Amino acid sequence: MLKHQLPTPSLVVNLEVLEKNIRVMASLAKEVGVQLRPHIKTHKNVNIAKMQLDEGAIGVTCATVSEAEVMVAGGIEDIFIAYPLFGDYQLTKAAELNKKCRLKVGFDSALAAERWSRFGAEYNTAFNLVMIVNTGGNRDGVLPEEALELATSIEDLPHIKLMGVMTHEGHMHQNTETASMLQAARMAAEQLVFAAERLRQAGFEISTVSSGSSPACQGKTQVTGITEWRPGTYVFNDLNEMKFVINGDDVALKVLATVVSNPSPGRFIVDAGSKVLSEGSRPGFGHGFIPSVPEARIIKVNEEHGIIEAKPDAMELGQRVEIIPIHVCTVVNLSNGYYLEKPDGSLEYLAVDARGLVW
Repeated sequence: MLKHQLPTPSLVVNLEVLEKNIRVMASLAKEVGVQLRPHIKTHKNVNIAKMQLDEGAIGVTCATVSEAEVMVAGGIEDIFIAYPLFGDYQLTKAAELNKKCRLKVGFDSALAAERWSRFGAEYNTAFNLVMIVNTGGNRDGVLPEEALELATSIEDLPHIKLMGVMTHEGHMHQNTETASMLQAARMAAEQLVFAAERLRQAGFEISTVSSGSSPACQGKTQVTGITEWRPGTYVFNDLNEMKFVINGDDVALKVLATVVSNPSPGRFIVDAGSKVLSEGSRPGFGHGFIPSVPEARIIKVNEEHGIIEAKPDAMELGQRVEIIPIHVCTVVNLSNGYYLEKPDGSLEYLAVDARGLVW
């Protein structure tokens, strides 16, 4: 099957761009002297994770214990769950995984650490913990100046070892210019290194200082003391990433859709709605960007309908268009799989192995 034979809507990944993106990020990490541990939340696929490992990644990052289970079942042996797991189900599964792979887990409270210690005792295993530090995103994590207090409060707990600190500088996306984004990334990294150094001075053996989001890494915002990057979106890229360092040639995944209706002049309907593109939008672009019709705007999405405003003659019924998603991670999670388009035009279907695994 070739791309023009695909049913729509479909997700199509340009294999050459995917391979380039993986190769470039590995090169950037090597250039600045950090280890690369990519997040699988974007592609959610074992084969692509192995492509990243083949290019030098030391392991992978997951957001959920079920994502980690999929990766371990696929033969990946070094996993970091960069999320404050807390529930009995998740900690039980993590205890089982801890005996099958090299596992690190995130936490941000003494109560969570006590639970990890208790589950470690119950399942006769010891957990490596990474403290989540809030460097401006105001999501989870302790403030940098609070890290030592938390570490001290848990240092005598058995079956756990505090071995690292992490942050996610997702608040960088609030910036509209590359320079301000990179500055925000540097400030976040500096705060994380500050927390790590305070812990080391107090006698804690902190070996992992982990940061990372795709635009920060693509911009090479390395700060001395950071040991690990965890970018995810870079494998496919999307419109959010195009605000900063990359351009349209770096976008590997696009949504293939068909114009199915033209109910009035200047209004077109494509068969990619919120169940494909998600409900995410971006000012000035709407719910996605159509490179072949750059002036068009996807102004609204219903479940099966993408509603486009454009010049009356800009599109026609039956026309197939490619759409760059706003946020590709969500788009992938909405689909069962995507097609890899090879240089000869042939297609290979890859399942979204870890689709919808939110626990």
